[in-house]
This record gives sequence, structure tokens and C-alpha cells, in this order.
Amino acid sequence: MQPILLKCYLGKGGDAQNMLVLYDRILVVIFKGKRVDFPLSSIKGLVISRKKLIIPLVIGGIGTCFSWLALSLGWYHYQTNLLLVFLFFGWMYYGFIGKDGLELLEGKDRHVFLIKANHFVLNTFLKFTKARMYQAPAQRESISFHLSSKKDWEAQGQSTLYKHPSLESEGFIHTSYLSELRTTYEQYFKPDDQLVLLGIDLSKVEAEVKINEVPSRGTLFPHIYGKLNKSAIVFLRAIESAQDLDFKTIE
Repeated sequence: MQPILLKCYLGKGGDAQNMLVLYDRILVVIFKGKRVDFPLSSIKGLVISRKKLIIPLVIGGIGTCFSWLALSLGWYHYQTNLLLVFLFFGWMYYGFIGKDGLELLEGKDRHVFLIKANHFVLNTFLKFTKARMYQAPAQRESISFHLSSKKDWEAQGQSTLYKHPSLESEGFIHTSYLSELRTTYEQYFKPDDQLVLLGIDLSKVEAEVKINEVPSRGTLFPHIYGKLNKSAIVFLRAIESAQDLDFKTIE
């Protein structure tokens, strides 16, 4: 399964039936349990806007008119008519004020998903996604790679920052250039370890980056001295075996 770069709930936290999931090159919208995939290259816009609810607005409006007519003409019971006027008017007002909706533009198509999400969290997610949609391709020589355990990576799925345990124990996050990646894997991991490979554009890392020589390996390795901003990640892949690290499979 492809690793998740970032996720955000459209309703209450933990509601897997209504959420946004960002992968390396795909935005997945899960709304009322139904999944729709949108390649980032096809998305033209992502905005939050207020959407009127047509059904409550129309039914409430019609019901208010007929209830008011019945009240003025003395049809049926007076108190019942009065109650219906308030009920239908309330429903019409509910439809008029509407709900917040996420509007996704894909070519000539427009998709709207009603939301109840925390706006700060959702706006952070959308800002991150938009930046990824328009980011320039990374230069191959500026990319380094980091192997994370699947458990550590998935535990930080809702954060725009990634923190590896080595940041506390050693003060930095280890990364390797492509030429050393296979050796790093074989030296520090077991064949049955569940891992996620991160390709990092060092030019976009917001924390301090130092290129240090590791005497035991006799070569240079980039070290990141702080949490890694996920916006610097340009490549993401699940690693199931050493074959997934073959040079030909790294794009």
C-alpha cells in the first residue's frame, strides 16, 4: 500500500468515512464512505466556500408560504398552523445559511463536499496540498533519502512535520544519497522490517542541514538538525524488500 503523506478529517476527528488523504501524487477524498481519487496534476483549484442547502431551502420556503396562507385564512387549527410556520421558516433559514463546503475544480468539473472540519486544520492541509501541486521538480543531485519505520511514519499522518526518534537520541535525522541507500538499508534494517522511503529535496528543508562525513562508511551523509517539513518530501514509497531500492525504481 502506498504511504500517506498527510491526512485531514472532514468531520469529527477519527471519522474515516469523511476525510482527505494526500499521497505522493494523488489527493483522495472519502465522503460518506465513498472514495474519489484526484491526480494532483488534474486539480485546478481547492477552496472552502459557503454552500446553500437547496432541499431545505425549497421545501422550507414552500411550507412557510402554505402554512402562512392556512394561518391567515383560518384553515385547520390556529396553533398548529403557527407552529408549522415557525418550523418551515426555520428549515428555510437553515437552508439559506447553508454549510461550509470544499470545492474542488478538476478541468471543467466541479466537485463539492460538505464539511464540519476544524477550519485551521483543513486550511493547513489545503495550503500544503496546493504547494505540492505547483512545486517545481527537484534537481536529482539535491535529493537525499531517509528510511522510516512504517509505524513511526503513520503515527504522524496528520502533521506537516516529521520527527524521527534519532532527533532526540542523536540530535539529527539521518539521510543518505542514492549511492549509499542500499548499503544503509542492508546495514541497519532487517528484510522483514516494514519501512517507508522518503525522498527529500534538501534545498527545501527548513531545518538546518549539514553534510557530515561518517568515518565508518568513508563518505558524506546529509543530516537534518530539526523536524523535517513534509513539503520537502518529493518521493514517498513503501519498502517491502531490497528490490524496492533498486536504482532503476527511484524516480
